Amino acid sequence: MSIRTFNIHSYAMNYVILDRNGNLIARKFFSSLNAASYDKIVKYTTFDKDSSWKKEMVGFIDGNNKLILDLACGTGILSTFIGNVSAESRIIGCDLTFEYLKLAKSRQSYLLLTNSLAEFLPYKDASFDVIISSYLAKYTELSAMVREHWRVLKKGGIVIIHDFTYPDAKMMKLLWHTYFQILNQLGKVITSWKYVFSNLDKVIQLNPWVYNLERELDGIGFRSISKKYYTCGTAAIVWARKL
Repeated sequence: MSIRTFNIHSYAMNYVILDRNGNLIARKFFSSLNAASYDKIVKYTTFDKDSSWKKEMVGFIDGNNKLILDLACGTGILSTFIGNVSAESRIIGCDLTFEYLKLAKSRQSYLLLTNSLAEFLPYKDASFDVIISSYLAKYTELSAMVREHWRVLKKGGIVIIHDFTYPDAKMMKLLWHTYFQILNQLGKVITSWKYVFSNLDKVIQLNPWVYNLERELDGIGFRSISKKYYTCGTAAIVWARKL
C-alpha cells in the first residue's frame, strides 16, 4: 500500500484531498471526449482482464428474479455480463457521466438508467437485492456511499465492489510503475485519455479503499464481509451481506 512509500503526514493529507475530490477527479477522467473509446481502452489497457474481473463479480450474484443496481455502470459492460448470466433479473444502471449512460442505453435499450452520484442515490429504502460496482470505490467518499448502500439494499441483499489496487509484492510494484510510465507516454498519442493515463496511478496508489471499505461495511452492520485479490494484487473484489 502507498503508506509504505509516503511519510504518514503527507499520505494522510493526500488521501483526505483525494477523498473529498473523488467526484471531481471522476468527472475529469470520464467525459464526452472519451466515452466512445472507453470499451476499447478498458479492454486493451487491462489486457482483457476487465472481462475476467467482471465475470468473477457476476458469479457472486446468487439466483435470478432480483433487482440489481449497477452503480457507476459506465457504458454498460458489467450490466451486459449480468444480463447474460441472470436473465430474469432487472438491472438499473447509475452513473455520474451522462455521455456514458447514452452509450449504455444504445447497448441495451431495456436498461433503466439514472444520472446520479453514488453518495446520494435517488431510490427508495430497501429497493435492491444486489448493488454491484466496478472502478468506483477509489473515487467516492466511502462512508457516505456505504450508508446509501445500506439504505437502498433489502435485508439479505449483497454488495459486490471491485476496483484496482496497488500491489504488495516488490516485483509487481516495479512492473506496475513501469506500466504506468508507458501509459503516460501513450496519453500523448491518445489525447482524450491523457489526463487519465497521467494521474490514474496516483489515484490508485493513494487510496487504500479495500481496508477502508471493510471498515465502513462492518461499522454500519454488514456481515459476511469477504475480499479476494486478482491479477497479482492489482485488483480486488469485496463483497458483504446486509443481514
